[in-house]
Amino acid sequence: MSSPTSEDPFRTKLDGLLVVALLLWGLAQLAPHLAHPAIYNWDEAMHQAAARGTHDTFFTPHIYKDPLYPGDIRHWWAANVWMHKPTGPFWFGALMMHVVGVTPLALRLASLLGHLAAGTAIYLIARRPAGRLWATLGAMGFLALPFGWQLVQGRFFGDVTDCTLAGCNALAVALLFHATREDSWRWGLAAGAVVGLGFLCKTGLALTPLGVGATLWALSRLRFCPGPRLSTVVAMVAAAGVVAAPWSLYSAWRWPELHDLESRVTRAHLFPDPTVDVGPWRRPLDAVLNEVNRTSLQPLANVLPLMAFGWLLVRAVRKRELETVGLALWVGATWLVLSLGTVKVPAIAWGAVPAVMAALAIAGSDARRHPVLAAVLLAGLATPLAIEHLPVLTRLRESLPASWEQTRTLPGLAEGLVLSLGAAVLTAIVFLLARRPGWMTVGLGFAASAVLAWHLALTLPVEKARYQAEHLEELYVSHTREVGLAVSRHTPKNSVLFAALDFDAPLNFENLNLMFWSGRMAYRRAPDVALARERGYHPYLVSPLAEPYAPVPGIPPQAALRAYDLEAPLPQPAPLPDGLTPLSVRQGNLEVLGFASRGLGHGLERYAFYVRALGPPQPLRITFHGPGGIAERVLETGATLRHPQALRGAAWFILPTLGPPRAKVTQLEFGAVGQRVALSPASP
Repeated sequence: MSSPTSEDPFRTKLDGLLVVALLLWGLAQLAPHLAHPAIYNWDEAMHQAAARGTHDTFFTPHIYKDPLYPGDIRHWWAANVWMHKPTGPFWFGALMMHVVGVTPLALRLASLLGHLAAGTAIYLIARRPAGRLWATLGAMGFLALPFGWQLVQGRFFGDVTDCTLAGCNALAVALLFHATREDSWRWGLAAGAVVGLGFLCKTGLALTPLGVGATLWALSRLRFCPGPRLSTVVAMVAAAGVVAAPWSLYSAWRWPELHDLESRVTRAHLFPDPTVDVGPWRRPLDAVLNEVNRTSLQPLANVLPLMAFGWLLVRAVRKRELETVGLALWVGATWLVLSLGTVKVPAIAWGAVPAVMAALAIAGSDARRHPVLAAVLLAGLATPLAIEHLPVLTRLRESLPASWEQTRTLPGLAEGLVLSLGAAVLTAIVFLLARRPGWMTVGLGFAASAVLAWHLALTLPVEKARYQAEHLEELYVSHTREVGLAVSRHTPKNSVLFAALDFDAPLNFENLNLMFWSGRMAYRRAPDVALARERGYHPYLVSPLAEPYAPVPGIPPQAALRAYDLEAPLPQPAPLPDGLTPLSVRQGNLEVLGFASRGLGHGLERYAFYVRALGPPQPLRITFHGPGGIAERVLETGATLRHPQALRGAAWFILPTLGPPRAKVTQLEFGAVGQRVALSPASP
């Protein structure tokens, strides 16, 4: 440990500059499109709705504030008070809504900050055992992981809770190491406070740093490696309790039945409990090392995390360094506990991925001095190519015992282990027989380090950029944003929405999305005006059709849905909204009456085509012509979120789509070889 007066070579201006550079790199990788309007089903849809509810009643997180219909506390997807996940991220999102407005960006900022904290912590942890260059590469690789981008953008299970968990775990471990080196219980308090914040984001999985700290203390007493003083560990535990305990105790007192249920759901992820539903994610013992790690670290070879962990164990025994032993405890404990658990969702081990990336950085740095390690890394990195060209590896994998369920059925891990073991044995034999030649150490070390550095610095960000570009349009598909925002401005607070929708858009829960944007309770069911009146709510209808009610003002014409006042019936369906570009085009059984659009940036524009069915509805084929070429869209009737029979007889209905910027469109063509309509120039 360094004394307060000794100069620390890893606490210089260069370290500060590298941290700033990593933060900028992380922002460049993760921040673009973070405010996109698409809210994906399951985790983010629930979390955004809960964050909006927390914004309205800060200490009563909810989805339905005052449900019209009786609920079941087991149905967390339609809950009143919502405690299916810890409340910490939703408090943050609610506070950010007071800063940036009611937008998905508010909650996603927590995910972004979590990843930036994790990237910074990777550098701070790995710079001593791996050196600054490799610590930087490890942090860069983490911030460029394609799956990390999915989580930050809210496109997968876990999203904000797992991102904040990763940040809290990594930062707490970095602070623990610093507290140990400084021999400071005060830094232990800081580490514990971060653990407490992590507990408010992901409960038990956030306690890993406490286990690491306690084990390091025990190992230091056995003189195995440096470790914190007992006072530091006690300070960590105390600070974690001070931060996390008040809300846990309050929520257990305020909503005892719900708190007990959700506690059992949490425990059921580790221990089977037939009294609660944990979904379809029950997985075998080896799922963490196969499915989970492969999902988290793509496109890296699936065997690399296990190799990195193995090298941590070897180096921990040899050198007994604080950081190496601590990282090994972090990764090993996480994988062991989750492997023994019942449920293994794709992002469940994300809290340990920063430790895996730090371990890869250490292995990459050490490869130039250890030819066997270098050979193992090269074999692991070459596994995907070897699987393609060596079918014998597949046959070996398929011959494994059936009890190794995923190792036997999923390609990657078994083949990588066979290749690595072969490379290690062969290299060790040649190295010893050739009397430890320097050229072999240098050659293999340079090759392994270069290939791994290439993957961390180039392959990961390139793959992330490819994935992002491939899914860019999906980020800007939203049926509910425009109508929800208008409803929030032009209807009373005591309003309830009935969505006349037959199904959800792909990857969406439209009633939750509508509640987020509008701040009103929304139900996807037939309107019950009498019940709404009885409960003191003004009822409104949300629909993609012309309905016989007075339209809610302020809804832009490019919106995919319209809203109507159910207390103000009309003798005939509502007219077309103002602001349309009128058309009169026939394509098969459809008549196109007009369209409206609005730019979204990023080369995209939101279009709404107003259509009438003159017979059985059919797809509408539209080709956008412009100086830059053409873009074709086929608008299925399902884009209305109504069944075809509901569209027949409607005065008009809306078919939404994304297309090129209106300013760059000179003609619209309807049908495969159909009518062309010239458009007047539009302002960019």
